[in-house]
Amino acid sequence: MRINDSIKIVLRNLGRSRTRTILTSIGVLIGVAAIVTLISISIALNRSVVEQIESSGDIKVVTVFPSSINLEEMQNMTIRNIDSIIKILDKENLEKIEKIDGIEAMSPVFEFNNLKFELGKGYSVASLTGLSPNKIKYISGELEKGRYFTNSDKYSVIVGAKFGENFLDKNTNKELEVDTYGKNLKVTLQRFINGEIEKKSYTFKVVGVLKSKGSMEDYNVYAPINTVISMREWMSNSSINPDVTGYSRVIVKVKDVNSVEYVSEKIQDIGFTAISVQTIIKAISNVFIILQFILGGIAGISLIVAGVGIVNTMTMSIYERTRQIGIMKSIGASNGDILTMFLLEAASLGFFGGIGGVLLSYLLNFIITLISPYMMQGLKINVVAPFYLVIFAIIFAIIIGIVAGYFPSKRAANLSPVEALRYE
Repeated sequence: MRINDSIKIVLRNLGRSRTRTILTSIGVLIGVAAIVTLISISIALNRSVVEQIESSGDIKVVTVFPSSINLEEMQNMTIRNIDSIIKILDKENLEKIEKIDGIEAMSPVFEFNNLKFELGKGYSVASLTGLSPNKIKYISGELEKGRYFTNSDKYSVIVGAKFGENFLDKNTNKELEVDTYGKNLKVTLQRFINGEIEKKSYTFKVVGVLKSKGSMEDYNVYAPINTVISMREWMSNSSINPDVTGYSRVIVKVKDVNSVEYVSEKIQDIGFTAISVQTIIKAISNVFIILQFILGGIAGISLIVAGVGIVNTMTMSIYERTRQIGIMKSIGASNGDILTMFLLEAASLGFFGGIGGVLLSYLLNFIITLISPYMMQGLKINVVAPFYLVIFAIIFAIIIGIVAGYFPSKRAANLSPVEALRYE
């Protein structure tokens, strides 16, 4: 029997039991729609999160932290061994990092957290981040207005784009919006020495305002690193030499995006922790890949259940067409011809259900895209099913149909012609 003859017979038989065919295909349709829609949502969420992260940070920046060892390792080491394994960001190690190919600029960081900045009748609490003046333009980001501080600007600062939006009234604590550019910010420190409280005030001039990064860095204040160290020294009443004791972190600017992974690996080889936007994106993408498998698996269960419906449909079809099978065999149809015909019928149920499921998923994806801004506080998620996912879903539906219809088809192919013709 030619394959085109088998296809004509299959389509004619499916048309005769139209209601049963439609109901069986609906089961497959729901399973396919669930798979495509849920995985499409996961892909869209992943893409949206990645875009948000990329827009909130410089993708060519790598942040380096001192190495650390876990508690289990620490318990198995002597104090001497620990000292030899823990790596600090001192001058010697900074020089090693700076020699790595692909680095455009690098600056150690020294911070003073939770400082109260006063301006007129308002105040703001923020971190004062110390960076190298000769590297500030590479590390902090682009300026919205003003200039970067230099080596001669001991008490000059640049602020994040939203720093002026974070002020409160001193008397009422109501929110204020302050234009800080060109203004003087007052910071007062106090320490407890010999039973007495000592105070010291610093006045910083805002010489530049950075462009918005869409992150918490928009609220930061940046100053020359030596100024921040001297403030800490006064506060602790002791000298501080981070070149020996180590910095809390180092910011590295890489020449191009393609070198970020290479530079990060080299830094890790030296023994430090290197984190970049790409590192975060990779970690998040791995989580979403796992989520896609979970959602696909859950939706796949409904498709497998639909396969049970195909088994039932095919079994009933064989009982109803037993005499037809006998007649076909008596005029020369082989077992292989019968098997092929019924497998094509089962595959057709999966195919039509798969096509319907894909069309339904497109409709659901369109609706989800429209309502996403209302469900996610203005964030629009463009849910689109990738072409490879559509093809996979249709092929998977066909495979489910073939697998589900194999044993009923095998039973039909093995029927004796004589017994089939006597069947009432």
